[in-house]
Amino acid sequence: MSKKDTSPGGSEILRHEAVDGDGDIAHADDERITAHLTRAIAAPASVFHELVSDRIHVDVHIIPAADDRPYVTLASAGMSARPMTMPPQMDDAAEWSHAELCVFLPPDWPLGQDAMKDERNYWPIRLLKTLARLPHDYGTWLGWGHSIPNGDPAQPYAPDTRLCGAIIIPPFAHGEDLFIAEGKPTLRFFQILPVTDAEMKFKLQHGVDKLLEKLEKKLPDIYGPIDRARKSAV
Repeated sequence: MSKKDTSPGGSEILRHEAVDGDGDIAHADDERITAHLTRAIAAPASVFHELVSDRIHVDVHIIPAADDRPYVTLASAGMSARPMTMPPQMDDAAEWSHAELCVFLPPDWPLGQDAMKDERNYWPIRLLKTLARLPHDYGTWLGWGHSIPNGDPAQPYAPDTRLCGAIIIPPFAHGEDLFIAEGKPTLRFFQILPVTDAEMKFKLQHGVDKLLEKLEKKLPDIYGPIDRARKSAV
Protein backbone atom coordinates (compact mmCIF):
# COMPACT_ATOMS: atom_id res chain seq x y z
CA MET A 1 0.00 0.00 0.00
CA SER A 2 1.10 3.57 -0.56
CA LYS A 3 0.60 6.88 1.18
CA LYS A 4 0.44 9.75 -1.29
CA ASP A 5 1.96 13.21 -1.12
CA THR A 6 2.90 15.86 -3.69
CA SER A 7 6.28 17.53 -4.26
CA PRO A 8 6.68 21.27 -4.93
CA GLY A 9 7.03 20.47 -8.63
CA GLY A 10 3.73 18.62 -8.71
CA SER A 11 5.28 15.14 -8.68
CA GLU A 12 3.38 12.51 -6.77
CA ILE A 13 5.34 11.10 -3.83
CA LEU A 14 4.40 7.58 -2.77
CA ARG A 15 5.54 6.28 0.60
CA HIS A 16 5.32 2.53 0.35
CA GLU A 17 4.20 -0.03 2.90
CA ALA A 18 4.61 -3.74 2.23
CA VAL A 19 1.51 -5.82 1.54
CA ASP A 20 0.92 -9.48 2.34
CA GLY A 21 1.31 -11.98 -0.50
CA ASP A 22 -1.00 -14.86 -1.36
CA GLY A 23 1.78 -17.44 -1.53
CA ASP A 24 1.49 -18.03 -5.27
CA ILE A 25 4.34 -17.18 -7.64
CA ALA A 26 3.18 -15.70 -10.94
CA HIS A 27 5.07 -16.01 -14.23
CA ALA A 28 4.93 -13.55 -17.09
CA ASP A 29 4.24 -14.53 -20.71
CA ASP A 30 7.89 -15.09 -21.56
CA GLU A 31 7.12 -16.20 -25.10
CA ARG A 32 5.35 -12.91 -25.81
CA ILE A 33 8.13 -10.90 -24.16
CA THR A 34 10.88 -12.69 -26.08
CA ALA A 35 9.04 -12.24 -29.38
CA HIS A 36 8.53 -8.56 -28.66
CA LEU A 37 12.18 -7.94 -27.78
CA THR A 38 13.23 -9.82 -30.93
CA ARG A 39 10.98 -7.67 -33.12
CA ALA A 40 11.88 -4.37 -31.45
CA ILE A 41 15.62 -4.85 -30.91
CA ALA A 42 17.09 -8.32 -31.49
CA ALA A 43 16.79 -11.82 -30.10
CA PRO A 44 18.01 -12.20 -26.51
CA ALA A 45 21.24 -14.18 -26.43
CA SER A 46 20.99 -15.29 -22.81
CA VAL A 47 18.90 -15.01 -19.67
CA PHE A 48 19.67 -14.48 -16.00
CA HIS A 49 17.23 -17.03 -14.59
CA GLU A 50 15.89 -16.32 -11.12
CA LEU A 51 16.46 -19.21 -8.73
CA VAL A 52 14.32 -18.05 -5.80
CA SER A 53 11.13 -16.05 -6.35
CA ASP A 54 8.51 -14.31 -4.25
CA ARG A 55 5.11 -13.23 -5.65
CA ILE A 56 6.49 -12.99 -9.19
CA HIS A 57 9.28 -14.79 -11.03
CA VAL A 58 11.64 -12.24 -12.57
CA ASP A 59 14.16 -13.24 -15.23
CA VAL A 60 16.45 -10.81 -17.06
CA HIS A 61 16.92 -11.12 -20.82
CA ILE A 62 20.25 -9.98 -22.28
CA ILE A 63 20.52 -8.62 -25.83
CA PRO A 64 24.16 -8.05 -26.87
CA ALA A 65 25.43 -4.89 -28.50
CA ALA A 66 25.71 -4.69 -32.30
CA ASP A 67 27.41 -2.43 -34.82
CA ASP A 68 24.24 -0.36 -35.22
CA ARG A 69 23.32 -0.67 -31.54
CA PRO A 70 26.36 0.08 -29.37
CA TYR A 71 24.88 -1.00 -26.08
CA VAL A 72 23.72 -4.10 -24.23
CA THR A 73 20.00 -4.29 -23.42
CA LEU A 74 18.78 -5.85 -20.19
CA ALA A 75 15.03 -6.43 -20.03
CA SER A 76 12.89 -7.84 -17.24
CA ALA A 77 10.45 -10.68 -17.74
CA GLY A 78 8.17 -10.98 -14.73
CA MET A 79 6.85 -7.59 -13.68
CA SER A 80 3.86 -8.08 -16.01
CA ALA A 81 2.97 -11.43 -14.43
CA ARG A 82 0.40 -9.58 -12.32
CA PRO A 83 -1.40 -6.29 -12.94
CA MET A 84 -0.12 -3.41 -10.86
CA THR A 85 -2.38 -1.70 -8.32
CA MET A 86 -3.49 1.37 -10.24
CA PRO A 87 -5.02 4.62 -8.87
CA PRO A 88 -8.82 4.17 -8.72
CA GLN A 89 -9.38 7.58 -10.33
CA MET A 90 -7.24 6.75 -13.38
CA ASP A 91 -9.60 6.40 -16.37
CA ASP A 92 -7.28 4.30 -18.56
CA ALA A 93 -5.74 2.31 -15.72
CA ALA A 94 -6.03 -1.02 -17.53
CA GLU A 95 -3.88 0.32 -20.36
CA TRP A 96 -1.00 0.97 -17.96
CA SER A 97 -1.35 -1.84 -15.45
CA HIS A 98 1.08 -4.30 -17.10
CA ALA A 99 4.69 -3.29 -17.57
CA GLU A 100 8.25 -4.51 -17.88
CA LEU A 101 11.52 -2.61 -17.52
CA CYS A 102 14.79 -2.27 -19.39
CA VAL A 103 18.21 -0.68 -18.99
CA PHE A 104 20.98 -0.08 -21.51
CA LEU A 105 24.63 -0.78 -20.67
CA PRO A 106 27.93 -0.04 -22.44
CA PRO A 107 29.08 -2.98 -24.61
CA ASP A 108 32.07 -3.61 -22.34
CA TRP A 109 30.03 -3.83 -19.11
CA PRO A 110 31.14 -7.06 -17.35
CA LEU A 111 28.26 -9.54 -17.20
CA GLY A 112 30.05 -12.83 -16.60
CA GLN A 113 29.27 -15.03 -13.61
CA ASP A 114 32.35 -13.93 -11.69
CA ALA A 115 31.72 -10.27 -12.53
CA MET A 116 28.26 -10.52 -10.95
CA LYS A 117 29.89 -11.05 -7.56
CA ASP A 118 31.00 -7.40 -7.67
CA GLU A 119 28.24 -4.89 -6.92
CA ARG A 120 29.92 -2.40 -9.26
CA ASN A 121 28.87 -4.72 -12.09
CA TYR A 122 25.72 -6.26 -10.66
CA TRP A 123 23.77 -3.17 -9.57
CA PRO A 124 21.87 -2.56 -12.85
CA ILE A 125 20.50 -6.09 -12.66
CA ARG A 126 19.65 -5.70 -8.99
CA LEU A 127 17.90 -2.40 -9.80
CA LEU A 128 15.94 -3.98 -12.65
CA LYS A 129 14.73 -6.85 -10.48
CA THR A 130 14.03 -4.67 -7.43
CA LEU A 131 11.90 -2.21 -9.39
CA ALA A 132 10.09 -5.02 -11.21
CA ARG A 133 9.01 -6.33 -7.80
CA LEU A 134 8.21 -3.00 -6.18
CA PRO A 135 4.60 -2.59 -7.41
CA HIS A 136 3.70 -6.10 -6.29
CA ASP A 137 5.46 -5.94 -2.94
CA TYR A 138 3.85 -2.63 -2.00
CA GLY A 139 0.48 -2.66 -3.77
CA THR A 140 1.35 0.29 -6.00
CA TRP A 141 2.40 1.02 -9.58
CA LEU A 142 5.26 2.38 -11.65
CA GLY A 143 4.83 4.50 -14.75
CA TRP A 144 6.03 7.45 -16.79
CA GLY A 145 7.83 10.02 -14.64
CA HIS A 146 7.95 8.08 -11.37
CA SER A 147 11.21 8.38 -9.42
CA ILE A 148 12.57 5.92 -6.88
CA PRO A 149 15.53 6.74 -4.61
CA ASN A 150 17.97 4.06 -3.53
CA GLY A 151 17.06 4.22 0.14
CA ASP A 152 16.22 7.12 2.43
CA PRO A 153 18.47 9.01 2.27
CA ALA A 154 19.46 7.83 -1.19
CA GLN A 155 22.77 5.99 -1.42
CA PRO A 156 24.89 5.36 -4.55
CA TYR A 157 24.21 2.03 -6.23
CA ALA A 158 27.91 1.15 -6.06
CA PRO A 159 31.20 2.68 -4.81
CA ASP A 160 32.21 3.89 -8.30
CA THR A 161 29.10 5.91 -9.15
CA ARG A 162 27.12 8.93 -7.92
CA LEU A 163 23.92 7.48 -9.40
CA CYS A 164 21.53 6.77 -6.54
CA GLY A 165 17.99 6.93 -7.90
CA ALA A 166 15.89 5.93 -10.89
CA ILE A 167 13.34 7.65 -13.07
CA ILE A 168 10.87 5.64 -15.13
CA ILE A 169 10.58 6.85 -18.74
CA PRO A 170 9.53 5.49 -22.13
CA PRO A 171 12.50 4.09 -24.09
CA PHE A 172 12.91 7.27 -26.14
CA ALA A 173 15.83 5.88 -28.16
CA HIS A 174 13.58 3.10 -29.50
CA GLY A 175 10.15 4.74 -29.60
CA GLU A 176 6.89 2.84 -30.01
CA ASP A 177 8.64 -0.27 -31.37
CA LEU A 178 9.90 -1.15 -27.91
CA PHE A 179 7.46 0.77 -25.76
CA ILE A 180 4.29 -1.17 -26.57
CA ALA A 181 4.19 -4.93 -27.19
CA GLU A 182 1.76 -6.61 -29.55
CA GLY A 183 -1.16 -8.50 -28.03
CA LYS A 184 -3.39 -8.22 -24.98
CA PRO A 185 -3.37 -7.08 -22.26
CA THR A 186 -1.48 -3.93 -23.19
CA LEU A 187 2.14 -4.38 -22.13
CA ARG A 188 4.58 -1.46 -21.99
CA PHE A 189 8.35 -1.55 -21.66
CA PHE A 190 9.70 1.37 -19.65
CA GLN A 191 13.35 2.41 -19.43
CA ILE A 192 15.04 2.89 -16.08
CA LEU A 193 17.07 6.11 -16.14
CA PRO A 194 19.55 6.22 -13.22
CA VAL A 195 20.08 9.72 -11.79
CA THR A 196 22.06 11.49 -9.09
CA ASP A 197 20.65 12.77 -5.81
CA ALA A 198 20.74 16.37 -7.04
CA GLU A 199 18.87 15.39 -10.20
CA MET A 200 16.25 13.55 -8.18
CA LYS A 201 15.71 16.58 -5.96
CA PHE A 202 15.50 18.84 -9.03
CA LYS A 203 12.81 16.57 -10.46
CA LEU A 204 10.77 16.77 -7.26
CA GLN A 205 11.05 20.56 -7.26
CA HIS A 206 10.47 21.27 -10.95
CA GLY A 207 8.92 18.15 -12.47
CA VAL A 208 10.22 15.41 -14.74
CA ASP A 209 9.94 17.40 -17.99
CA LYS A 210 12.24 20.15 -16.70
CA LEU A 211 14.74 17.58 -15.49
CA LEU A 212 14.79 15.76 -18.83
CA GLU A 213 15.29 19.06 -20.65
CA LYS A 214 18.32 19.77 -18.47
CA LEU A 215 19.70 16.24 -18.92
CA GLU A 216 19.25 16.34 -22.71
CA LYS A 217 21.02 19.70 -22.94
CA LYS A 218 24.05 18.73 -20.86
CA LEU A 219 24.19 15.00 -21.66
CA PRO A 220 23.14 14.32 -25.29
CA ASP A 221 23.51 10.54 -24.83
CA ILE A 222 21.47 10.40 -21.61
CA TYR A 223 18.95 7.92 -23.07
CA GLY A 224 21.70 5.58 -24.22
CA PRO A 225 23.88 3.27 -22.14
CA ILE A 226 24.45 4.05 -18.47
CA ASP A 227 27.53 6.13 -17.78
CA ARG A 228 28.40 5.09 -14.26
CA ALA A 229 31.08 7.80 -13.94
CA ARG A 230 29.02 10.73 -15.21
CA LYS A 231 28.72 13.95 -13.24
CA SER A 232 25.40 15.38 -12.17
CA ALA A 233 23.64 17.62 -14.69
CA VAL A 234 22.27 19.74 -11.85
